[in-house]
Amino acid sequence: MTYDVVMLDLGGVALEVESDRLVHQVAQLINKTFEEVQRAIYDEELLLPFELGRIAPQTYYEGLKKRLRFSWSYEQFFRAWNGIFSENRDVTELMRRLRKRHKLLALSNTNVLHLAHIKSNFPALSIFDHWVASCEVGMRKPEPEIYAFAAKQAGVRPAAAIYIDDRPELVEAGRSAGLKAIRYENGEQLIQEFRALGIEV
Repeated sequence: MTYDVVMLDLGGVALEVESDRLVHQVAQLINKTFEEVQRAIYDEELLLPFELGRIAPQTYYEGLKKRLRFSWSYEQFFRAWNGIFSENRDVTELMRRLRKRHKLLALSNTNVLHLAHIKSNFPALSIFDHWVASCEVGMRKPEPEIYAFAAKQAGVRPAAAIYIDDRPELVEAGRSAGLKAIRYENGEQLIQEFRALGIEV
C-alpha cells in the first residue's frame, strides 16, 4: 500500500503538552482543588464551543473567570493558557525525514489561541503542508467528518493516509474513517511502526 500523506495530531504528538501546569497555577491562585479547576477548564459547555470556533477567546476567559472567580487579567490568562507547549523533537525530526516523500498534515482539536501560538512559536511545524484545526473547520475529532475533510484537504483517499494520535479513542475513530491509524507512544516506537509499513525513515 502506498501512503501519500501523514496526518499528525499536535498536542501529545508533534508537541509535548503540560496541561496540568495551567490547572495547578490556577488552583494555587484561587485556593481550589486541582479537580475543581480541571472540571471548569475542560467543561464541555465552555471548551467545546471554543474548540469549534463558535466563541471568542475573551468569551471563554470570561466564562472561566465566572466559574472559578479568579483575579487574573486576560493578559495573565493568555500567557498561562499558551505556556504549556514544547517541541517534541523526536517527532519533528521524523517529520523532516518523512517530508521528503510524503505530504504532512496537522489534524488537531484546538482553539484559536493555541493555534496562533503554535504557528508563531514552533518554526519546525511550518513544514506542514496543510492544517486542519477544529476551531477553523467547525468539526472535531472523533467526528468522522473531520477525518474525511482532512483527507480531502490533502487530496487523497482516506486509505492513502497515515494518521498518528496519542489518544486511543481518536486513533480508533481515524481507523473507522478509513485511515491507517497509529497510536503514538514514543519516537522509537513510531519509527518502528513506519518501517513495518515499508516506509523508509
